[in-house]
Amino acid sequence: MNHETLAAYMATLYRIHTQPAIDVRIGETNAAVAALLALHRVESAVFVTAFNPFSRRLGDEQNAARQHRLAEYLDGLTLAAIAGAGIDPTGAWPAETSLLALGATSATADDLMREFEQNAVVVIDRKGSVRLLLHPQLRDAPSLG
Repeated sequence: MNHETLAAYMATLYRIHTQPAIDVRIGETNAAVAALLALHRVESAVFVTAFNPFSRRLGDEQNAARQHRLAEYLDGLTLAAIAGAGIDPTGAWPAETSLLALGATSATADDLMREFEQNAVVVIDRKGSVRLLLHPQLRDAPSLG
C-alpha cells in the first residue's frame, strides 16, 4: 500500500448510521461511539466494507453483491451490525457502504480483511478510541512505498 492510500484512509470520515449519525475519525476518541458500544454491551467493534477489494474500483452491482455477502458473513458470526459509510472528504472516491460489526475483535478484523480483500479496517474499543488496522500482510511490509 502506498502513502497516498494510507493518507486517504486516515482522512476518511467513518459515519455510523445511528440517530443521530456518529462520525468517527482515525486517531480520535469519540464518546458517542463509546456509549454505543456500552449500550450494546460489547468491548469492541470493527467498521468494515466489502467494497473495492484492495482498492480496486468495482462497479455498483459487484460492490453491492460483495456487501450483501459481508452482511451474511457477519450474521453467520452472530455479530450485530449497524450500517455506515466511509466518506472521502475530497470526493475522489464515492462513499463506500460499510458495517459496524458490534463485538468484533482485532482477530475478527484480520479474518474480515482476508475474506473480503481489504487493505485495512477501523477498530474501535470500548473507550471510543478509533484506530486503523492494516491487513496482516501489510503490517509486515518493510515500507509503504
